[in-house]
Amino acid sequence: MLAVHTFADRSPISIVSVETVLAGCSEESPVFVPPKWSRRLMRPAGDPGGHVATLDLLLSGMAGAGHGVAALSFYLGLDEEEVRERAASLGLPEPAEKPLRRPASAKPWSVWDVRLLIALWLDNVSAASIAATLGRSQSSVHGKRRWLGLGVRDRKRLTERPVVECRATALPWKPTFDVGAIVARLFSPTHGRLPVIPEMDPRVRFPVDVKWVLGRDKDKDERFSILGFAGLKAAAIAERMLVEFGVRLTESAVNNRISRLQIVRDRRDMISEYDEGAVERRAAEAMKRLGATLRTCSELNRSFWWCKAKGGNRSTCREFGTKKFQARKAERSCCEVTALA
Repeated sequence: MLAVHTFADRSPISIVSVETVLAGCSEESPVFVPPKWSRRLMRPAGDPGGHVATLDLLLSGMAGAGHGVAALSFYLGLDEEEVRERAASLGLPEPAEKPLRRPASAKPWSVWDVRLLIALWLDNVSAASIAATLGRSQSSVHGKRRWLGLGVRDRKRLTERPVVECRATALPWKPTFDVGAIVARLFSPTHGRLPVIPEMDPRVRFPVDVKWVLGRDKDKDERFSILGFAGLKAAAIAERMLVEFGVRLTESAVNNRISRLQIVRDRRDMISEYDEGAVERRAAEAMKRLGATLRTCSELNRSFWWCKAKGGNRSTCREFGTKKFQARKAERSCCEVTALA
């Protein structure tokens, strides 16, 4: 396997000049004609070699790890013909012509996750920081870097980096090929399974964690409520909130918010697969059946759902009656008594 870092400090310019070659040619010898390079492989005048060198080193490492033309094109963002030309110009064995396979794991790596991993690995960011950024374990990060053909690094040069800064890290090369159609094909739903969302990875769309104050953000509250009333399980709701809004929630956080918003669900009629049509229909049916009305708590100044079928206080939410707000509730009662006196 050719590790990328093996070549990291080498100059991308050949030490053999045209004059050296021509010096060995006599008048009787056929005139040497330098090979013509594809215009796509010519280095731009403003590029001192960083972009081109990094891309070639990545291609060398990934090809050495056994990746074919389709995989190199997909992860590096190059069209397949450019992959073949670059491989030939680098003197690499011709990459195999094998199709990309659909991911079979429960939590597959997206193309954007892989590219960010490459960028952070080459930037000497620690595996712990990379794992936190991508929501993976460190062993998973190391396994993927071996799969990509990325070399080992000097531990003394590694640095810790906050997640927000990691997500904002730019790629050390510029993909020129749109892989959107390939992503849609690879991650389209099959055999009734919950599909991996073929949209842009939320870490790219939302490089900074999005905050959501419960009951005070109309768009997020309404969308979360629809998913909840539809009977979608907590894990699926967490995934949708991340994809649509960039809000990161654990399953316990989802269940906690469902309780605080007073969303009524039938545990015997839950679904784990997201289907927009089914979600909208089930939510509308449940809200009509329960007589659900969105109200605002007069004490906590946030929204909650009051359901006619369940009854309860219409002016204050159930959370206001918990131990957390006992002192405030007692103060309110005292003020009411004073006012009556």
